[in-house]
Amino acid sequence: MDESTSPTVFTENQVSLAEEHYQRGNLKGAIEILNALTYGHPNTSNNHRKISQALVAYQIHWRFLGEGFTHYDILRISSPFCSHQMIQKRYRDLLVKLCPDKNKSVAAKSAFGIINTAWKILSDPARRRNYNIEQGFQRRFMYPDDEPDQSPRQGKRHCVQVSDDSDSNSD
Repeated sequence: MDESTSPTVFTENQVSLAEEHYQRGNLKGAIEILNALTYGHPNTSNNHRKISQALVAYQIHWRFLGEGFTHYDILRISSPFCSHQMIQKRYRDLLVKLCPDKNKSVAAKSAFGIINTAWKILSDPARRRNYNIEQGFQRRFMYPDDEPDQSPRQGKRHCVQVSDDSDSNSD
């Protein structure tokens, strides 16, 4: 096999082609090229790293540009009611993949900024609570004995009365 048709050179050429598509504004085309490389061609570990780093950066941009995106989508979190540890884990996973020192993709630096913005909002409990309210993420708890429109301070509290013989004799 000559040098120009080796899998390594082919992969590097395809990654460069995806980068060109991204720079011209064809994000969907860049993602399609990298997806085809991921699933259709043999990859060495070095090639796989280049492909996955660029693909992650493009996917972050795709989510960011999509309608109705949330910061949870950007960090690849499915539930807005997840724990702080889950948010931190996903952020760190993406941070490693998108660090501009190691990820040479043209999209890495801006994707790095996008995940940092999401992290700033979701890592602070007060900001996260306000963001969830703005997005309409609300958890509703229904208890079978409670009436849905009644506050516990409005009366009709369920409480147990303890009868004491000394109180009943004093009446």
